[in-house]
Amino acid sequence: MTKYHRETGMLTLSLEDAQNFHRTADRKLGENPPIEFYADKLTKFGYEVSGITADKLDVKAPEDEVYELLSGQLIYL
Repeated sequence: MTKYHRETGMLTLSLEDAQNFHRTADRKLGENPPIEFYADKLTKFGYEVSGITADKLDVKAPEDEVYELLSGQLIYL
């Protein structure tokens, strides 16, 4: 489950939610990338990623920004 911590500005992003949000061209149909893929993707876009485990990660970003990035909506802005 994904949860945003307003006091710290950290989003705990679950692997399941990341895979569900992910709709961009860098994902092949039927492919479910590991959490490290999402950590790298978020880092490349300038987000601070920490607390990586097999099924979740912490990122300093609002949930809507992460959704836009993973869904491909960011390219339209």
